[in-house]
Amino acid sequence: MLTLAWLAGAPLVSAAVAFGGFTLAATLTLVRAHRLRSAALTAAATIALPLAGAAIPLDTDPQSGTLRLAAVQGNVPDDDTQGPSRSRVILDNHVAGTLALLDQVAPGDLDVVLWPENATDIDPRADDDAWRAVDEAAQALDAPILVGTDRYIDAGRYNDMLLWEPGDGPTFSYSKQRPAPFGEYIPLRPFVRLFSAEVDRVSIDMIPGQEPAIVPILVPRLDRDVPVATVICFEVVYDALIRDAVVQGAELIVVPTNNASFGFTAESTQQLAMSRLRAVEHGRATVQISTVGVSAIIAPDGSVLQQTQLFTSDQMLAALPLRTSLTPADQLGEWPTIAIVALSLVALLSRLVTTLGSSRRDRAAIASGATGPAEPSSELDRRSTQPGAGTRQPELDDADATAN
Repeated sequence: MLTLAWLAGAPLVSAAVAFGGFTLAATLTLVRAHRLRSAALTAAATIALPLAGAAIPLDTDPQSGTLRLAAVQGNVPDDDTQGPSRSRVILDNHVAGTLALLDQVAPGDLDVVLWPENATDIDPRADDDAWRAVDEAAQALDAPILVGTDRYIDAGRYNDMLLWEPGDGPTFSYSKQRPAPFGEYIPLRPFVRLFSAEVDRVSIDMIPGQEPAIVPILVPRLDRDVPVATVICFEVVYDALIRDAVVQGAELIVVPTNNASFGFTAESTQQLAMSRLRAVEHGRATVQISTVGVSAIIAPDGSVLQQTQLFTSDQMLAALPLRTSLTPADQLGEWPTIAIVALSLVALLSRLVTTLGSSRRDRAAIASGATGPAEPSSELDRRSTQPGAGTRQPELDDADATAN
């Protein structure tokens, strides 16, 4: 069943708010005082119409079964340890968090275990010890693990999410398509270095992947592969990446991220707000899983079912609905945004034309009145224009009148 998710949280909302506010500001500046009320109501309606969708209940029921999963937030060392030893501690933290799940579930109970971006900076495909550590956790739970790691080549590095099957190792890999400029790679590095040598703190540029953000997870219980949209970290801000994955069959959204560098700022909760938006927009249950938090389980209607704290070790368990229907946001893509932008520009241009035309008429009327005699507008004005009307005549007494 189609939902009205795009009314409550699709790109339409951000476009409506931005351009509705822009239209309001521009309109209030240009129109005359007696038109302010009408202009304000028009701009308010532009903003309020999409937001009215928030009152519409959204479907959250499973359409193709449920996925039993766990998400492991391993945390990072609280000291300044760097290099291989720090990376190993982070990997060990996620292994320990995964093994701790055995206090709540039995081996084979879970369909998949989710680790965050950079859960191991040591690539288990290239390091035997890291391979054994990840596989130990996968075999103990008898479940595949979605593992965040890096892959290094001569030209740079890829940011990958690996599907790790117990005993078999990595069977599928997705590489981040949209690395963050100036954070994960430096565009025009030689030119930018002219302004600051700090750009070289990003010593190895991240290379963008080319494949859609979909990881197929084999779920024997359902006797099929379950396609999962796996957008890494800030990829959650790109409408097209998630929409492409959902249109190609993704039934659930996972947002693995690494927020350790942002400390106790609001970045992590801001990212959680973006993940909630995507859940509503596409009608999909969503899991945001971070190395340090905030991690969360999100229902298809955007409500937060579970949430962790920053810089803690924690685990979340959930059976989430798998959904296959496409929302209007999936079907219409960028067209609602384009339409709102176009309508806002048309409204603004229309107001500009009207205001300029009115200004020209006013100037013409003023110029016409300045070059010719003005038409008297009252009896007092007519009297004041008679000859001598502006000169006070002296009064004559009777003697003067007789003498004359």
